[in-house]
Amino acid sequence: MALNIKKLCVGAESVSDLYYRQDHIRSRHNETIHITRMFPKRFDEILKGGSIYWVIKGRLCVRQEILKINRFLDTEGTKRCRIDLNKNLFLTVPFKERPFQGWRYLEEKNSPADTKNFDINETDDDQEIISELHSLGLV
Repeated sequence: MALNIKKLCVGAESVSDLYYRQDHIRSRHNETIHITRMFPKRFDEILKGGSIYWVIKGRLCVRQEILKINRFLDTEGTKRCRIDLNKNLFLTVPFKERPFQGWRYLEEKNSPADTKNFDINETDDDQEIISELHSLGLV
């Protein structure tokens, strides 16, 4: 069974914002990557099909498949963790999340289901409606 990670997307206002941030990184590096300070101790479990679930504006609402996780030293000699991600974003059933630092492990059985593939040409209105219905206990 794969293990997932949930992580705050600090400063992002929407899934579109996450997409554009990652598109900017892709334009510079030709890959979708996320750099973080800490390396996950349970990385072997994550690499068995795990994903990163992004929390945006207090809601866990989008998922991305993790392809690789590597340690490296930055230009100042500080240990870092590079997470290579599939560029495709999948919208999920939104869940409210309290703020936290770093990341948290997310067991597959507790992970929200995907609702659809994210398309930058569509508005985020559907996700807002689903999120509101979920908060009312109707979805």
